[in-house]
Amino acid sequence: MSDTIKEHMEIIVNALDEYEQSLNLPDVQNPCDKQEIQQYFSMKRDHIEKLSAEDCKQIAYRLSQFAFYIQRIYNREQARMVWATSKLQDVIADNLNNFDKYTKHEMKISLIKKQNKYADSLDNILNYASQREKRLHSLSFSIKNLADIMLANARGKTNV
Repeated sequence: MSDTIKEHMEIIVNALDEYEQSLNLPDVQNPCDKQEIQQYFSMKRDHIEKLSAEDCKQIAYRLSQFAFYIQRIYNREQARMVWATSKLQDVIADNLNNFDKYTKHEMKISLIKKQNKYADSLDNILNYASQREKRLHSLSFSIKNLADIMLANARGKTNV
């Protein structure tokens, strides 16, 4: 990735970080350590049944914090993809006329990416961010679902 792309991306990331700070959102930091979150993800049913209502509520809160963190990371990848796509489209548009009118559009795009280091770097960013985004897709909702299950478990313990 070229320094120019890194600089442009850093400007965008900083602007988005400033926007989040203007909304009083905290810095993006993982609220849980690895061991803690893995423990919550791998709890057996009999262990959950032995937890107090208060323990269930605390675990639900920690899971919700982690879900919020994952959602913010997901949003960052989406923003990176939007930026890279926009910049890549600009480069492609600037170079489309360099090819014969009978060259297929897809082939023109592939050739532009091959011939233009800036376009190739943008495409690499886009592919990497897309892969990360796909891995995170719906993960925050699944984690939030675990938190909701823990809250339901806590309510069941207090209603008994």
